[in-house]
Amino acid sequence: MDRGWQVAPPRVALAAFGRPTFDLRAGEAVLARSRDAVAALPVELAAAPPGLLTDPAAATAFGRRCAEAAPDLLVCQLTTFVDARLPVALADVLPAGVPVLLWALREPGGVGSRLSLNSLTGCNLAGHELSRRGRFFRFVLGDPGDARVGQRIAALARAAAARSWLRGFAVLVLGAAPDGFFFSSPSPEAAAALGLRIERLSLDDLFAALPAVPDGAWRGVVDGVRGQVAGLDALPPAQVERFGRLQAVVEREVAVRGAAAVAVRCWPEFFTGLGAAACSFVSALNERGVAASCEADVLGALTMGLLGRLAGTPPYLGDLAACDEERDAAVFWHCGAGAFSLAAPSAGARAGVHPNRGLGFTLEFALRPGRVTLARLGEGPGGLRLLLGEGEALDAPQRFLGTAATVRLDGPGPIGDRVARLVEGGWEPHYALAYGDVAAEMKDVAALLGLPVTAM
Repeated sequence: MDRGWQVAPPRVALAAFGRPTFDLRAGEAVLARSRDAVAALPVELAAAPPGLLTDPAAATAFGRRCAEAAPDLLVCQLTTFVDARLPVALADVLPAGVPVLLWALREPGGVGSRLSLNSLTGCNLAGHELSRRGRFFRFVLGDPGDARVGQRIAALARAAAARSWLRGFAVLVLGAAPDGFFFSSPSPEAAAALGLRIERLSLDDLFAALPAVPDGAWRGVVDGVRGQVAGLDALPPAQVERFGRLQAVVEREVAVRGAAAVAVRCWPEFFTGLGAAACSFVSALNERGVAASCEADVLGALTMGLLGRLAGTPPYLGDLAACDEERDAAVFWHCGAGAFSLAAPSAGARAGVHPNRGLGFTLEFALRPGRVTLARLGEGPGGLRLLLGEGEALDAPQRFLGTAATVRLDGPGPIGDRVARLVEGGWEPHYALAYGDVAAEMKDVAALLGLPVTAM
């Protein structure tokens, strides 16, 4: 199982509308450029009309074509002004869960010229009617080829595909949440609202399955990570073997149960009952495309999965462990878990032992520098909510034993005040991050889920 975090591009349907009393000739030329511009984006153009749609019957017929193409996003360009019947007729044919992006063009004429397209007014009219009907939509203004338009289409399409991916999202929970980690288990209301499917495997059953793993299988797992993790041969062989056996069993259970994420009770039983750390197989799962969280944190694993899918890179989950006032940064840390490829290239990922228990194997590294998006899907007094931030992971030394990222957050205010707001806001102590800028996509996912967003 090596799925990785790269996913198929989202599917986009493009519709364009025109009215004969406006400049249809200019509109058809704009439509041709628009098809080319959307096709050049990191999306799959699943459907586009050969010409402008000028009446409700044509809009409905094209809507049926779009429905067959199963798009993640419907882009409705009001190429010229049309009344709301046309975009509504098309949108009504598609499933209610498909979001709509209304696209208005800039008016081409100069001062004193004819209003030849009147595209913006058409979008305003369509937006009013879609809103009145409770249909989710967003809006963008610009011409074909404008960077902002392309970014908006691609971001909303990725968010819509991620929202669809969440339907029936399955998390394999290994064991129960540690004592006092009440946040690790979502409320029944939250699980129902998100459509979560929670699969469970007791630690006793997990440990009992390890001896049956064939030698060739666990050795193959270990050999597969030797090129990514230094220092394996310096550890007790039994601890490395247990990693290989655990990885083989958990990957099998993930596949059999159709899980997209794993949340593991990583202490104390792994140390007291098995004599090994869970950190290594958690790290390997994240490297290979399955979001895996420590301390049985279900919503943490879901947040990781969203970030990883949107960014196309392995996510990380850490405690907010320290403030680095000198760098005006926050230190996100965990005691030995982190996808191997997240290590700073200057030192790479190294195998070690747990700082408190002295058992392996864990990962030891500072995370690499770069732009990151941080998020936490959690539960507050009013229900589900999303915390969202952006920042720069700094080229800083490994702050503590285990894995750690030193992040300077975007936005105003000293780090101490910002950390105080997080604690006083009642946010869960696990924060997910991924490399890249996917804040716009995460905001769109929150909007599609109807969740409030709080800035870090």
